Amino acid sequence: MRRRVFRGVALLALVLAAPLAAQGAQLVITVDDLPFVGAGLPVAEQARLTDSLLAAFRKYKVPAMGFVNERRLEDSSGAVDPARVAMLQKWIRGGYELGNHTYSHPDLHATPLADFEGDFLKGERVTRGLLAKAGKTPRFFRHPFLHTGQSLAVHDSLLAFLALHRYRVAPVTMDNHDYIYAEAFHRARLAGDTALARRLQGAYLDYMESVVLYYEKQARAIVGRAFPQVLLTHASALNALTFPRLFQRLQRLGYTFVPLDKALDDPVYDLPDRYVGTGGITWLHRWGMVLGLPASTYAGEPEVPAWVQQAAARSRG
Repeated sequence: MRRRVFRGVALLALVLAAPLAAQGAQLVITVDDLPFVGAGLPVAEQARLTDSLLAAFRKYKVPAMGFVNERRLEDSSGAVDPARVAMLQKWIRGGYELGNHTYSHPDLHATPLADFEGDFLKGERVTRGLLAKAGKTPRFFRHPFLHTGQSLAVHDSLLAFLALHRYRVAPVTMDNHDYIYAEAFHRARLAGDTALARRLQGAYLDYMESVVLYYEKQARAIVGRAFPQVLLTHASALNALTFPRLFQRLQRLGYTFVPLDKALDDPVYDLPDRYVGTGGITWLHRWGMVLGLPASTYAGEPEVPAWVQQAAARSRG
């Protein structure tokens, strides 16, 4: 462990010494669980909300990246639904990159590695073909639950498998619980509770701003400087309807939006990820653990209020 910390400190010194072009705050917007999340939403409504997502990206010049679960392309009979595939085609026509998020969103920590790798391959069958028609290929993989293995053997074997298939890991440095707010918002809309839906949107905006500010402070505490960070979000009705205001807030904070591959050019992303715990934690916190930083370093992460959690858990009936 001492040798690992020494290597991490040595690499961190190189990262801090690396010359950087003058830049303001930069952020990558990534969107998981494409084509869309929202049980009970008609496909036509999912398509309309996808249009809203993409319109927000265009208006605010966000080179977003989406990560696909191909099981979500299937209808109740298990057949690939052309209407759902058309939602991915809208992303591609808009110039947005798509990555692999597996077929069924399995948990690597509860799935044999061979089965997980099979799910990964099944998760690119449609997407790879769609991208090929546009002269593109899938390049990035996002781990479900941000679970990357509970042993170095699994962790490193999966990395080798991904490299064999010409994929890079899409790290996350700004994690959050947008999915809890999204579920609460989805249930409020299904129940026709417009007052709660509006309240949730306002609370969500405040929460996400606090998340971004927290991780900016974490960057300085852990690696000593700001760098282009990667925000995790999901393809939900809440984000489709709230992203315009969120992007406005982020711009007021001084952010510009950049593609994932450009962000990963920053040498901070060369810091090692050797985390093998049970949690799905950010790469920022993984680097902090490699450096041997105390647990107190990570204090202050924004929490979801109890009333939002209760709204997310309430019956849809």
